[in-house]
Amino acid sequence: MIDPITIFALCKGAHTAISEGVELYKQLKQDGKDVSGILGEVGSALSKFFTHKDNLIIAEAEAKKAPTKKTSIDEESMDRIIRAKQLNEMETQLREMIIYEMDQGGLWSDFTKMREVVRKERLEEEKEKKRMPLPLNINVRSWLKSIKLEPRYALQF
Repeated sequence: MIDPITIFALCKGAHTAISEGVELYKQLKQDGKDVSGILGEVGSALSKFFTHKDNLIIAEAEAKKAPTKKTSIDEESMDRIIRAKQLNEMETQLREMIIYEMDQGGLWSDFTKMREVVRKERLEEEKEKKRMPLPLNINVRSWLKSIKLEPRYALQF
C-alpha cells in the first residue's frame, strides 16, 4: 500500500488539475465556446480526487496498525491533523468552485446524493458477503452426491 503522504500528494495534484480546469472552463464560457469537453475533464479529475481521498483514509488506517518509529508521536499526530484539515479545505474549495464558478450546483448536489446511495449499497454488499455461508469443500460435495438416500415413507397404492 502507498503511504499516506504520497496519496495526499495525489489529492493535491487532482485538486490543482480541477482548479486549472475550472479556470479554463470560465475562460471558454466567457469567450462563448463549447465547455462540454472541459466539464467532462473536471468531472474525471473530481473522481480521481475522491478516489485518492478514500485511498488516503484506508492508508492511514493501515498505517495505524503498523506505525513507523521514524517519527515522533507528536509529529505523526500533527501530520494527521494537518492532512485532515487540508483535505476538508480542498473539498470545500472544490464544492465552491463547482457551484459558484462553474454554475453547476445541481451537479454537486446530485453527486453528494449519489455518493450516499453508493455508500449504502456497498455497505449492504459487505453485510451480504458476511452473511453468506462459505461454499462446501469439494470433497464433502462429492461425498454428498455419492450418497443415495432412500425415502423413508413411500406412498403405497
